[in-house]
Amino acid sequence: MNGGAIAFVLLFLTVGVVSLVLIAAPGGTDGRPRGGGGGKVAPPVSFQERYISGEGADKIAVLPITGLIAPQQSEPNPLVSQAAASPETLRDQLRQATEDESVEAVILEIESPGGGVVPTDQMYRSIQDFKEETQKPVVVSMGSTAASGGYYIATAADRIIANESTLTGSLGVIFEYLNLAEAAEEYGIEQEVIKSGPYKDIGSSTREPSEEELEILQAYVDESYDQFVRVIVEGRDLPEGEVREIADGRVYSGLQAEALGLVDEIGGLDRAAEIAGELAGLEEEATVVRYQRRASGLGELLRSRLAPSESESLKVLKEAGLDPSPELRYLYRP
Repeated sequence: MNGGAIAFVLLFLTVGVVSLVLIAAPGGTDGRPRGGGGGKVAPPVSFQERYISGEGADKIAVLPITGLIAPQQSEPNPLVSQAAASPETLRDQLRQATEDESVEAVILEIESPGGGVVPTDQMYRSIQDFKEETQKPVVVSMGSTAASGGYYIATAADRIIANESTLTGSLGVIFEYLNLAEAAEEYGIEQEVIKSGPYKDIGSSTREPSEEELEILQAYVDESYDQFVRVIVEGRDLPEGEVREIADGRVYSGLQAEALGLVDEIGGLDRAAEIAGELAGLEEEATVVRYQRRASGLGELLRSRLAPSESESLKVLKEAGLDPSPELRYLYRP
């Protein structure tokens, strides 16, 4: 077989594999969900259990919550090792812990600066629902960073354990948008806007905001701030006035947070496991396992390669902390 024939065979095999991957994908070759007219919800994800410690028949499940809190991408990229912490992933973790009768308690291992207001609150409510449905205790073990939204979700737990140097706090809300008004004026760029009401283009990046618009946006922020205060008051049993005094956006170390009543104890994952076992009423040692994602298959890897990538300019903006999409965030960003 000559070189041209070999190249043709290799090309044919490659196209065949790619076609099978696309056909097998949840959306099919046309990108639409299969079956019925309304589409299907993605099936729940199952997690592998990685042994940490202990030898008992009962288990304590460690659920990692790592990275920026954001909604799950429709097609997660298996090539990216550090995925965002999402409500969908936590929901699947809690579902597995619910269905496994040998799991007597859960530890949320938080390593996150927070993220969007909506996905953060969704995660908080999933934890509340889990506790109500299963009556299984939930303990938080904070890592290097558990700030803003990372702390918000921690308030749903029965106990919060932090390292003495954990960066936490940053209790509050932030809303940002790009203001390019001066640059637009300098370069003669003018955006023509046809709108149905005076505030339809509120937050426009090509003009300065009016006083009325700033008041509207501030009220928007204050509403989410009040919600943050409520979850701390309820979860930590602290007076509202005291919470508002310490929730001014500053960060706290684990030691400072303990002194303020924001965390219960200084310690690590081992101590969190001890407390989880005590709250669950376990008389014998439990096996501590960490839920982790299963290794990606060939199909997922190929689909990730074929998925449209984010533009370089958008990546640069986000790396610089200039996300062009305005969003309320419970987020620590220095």
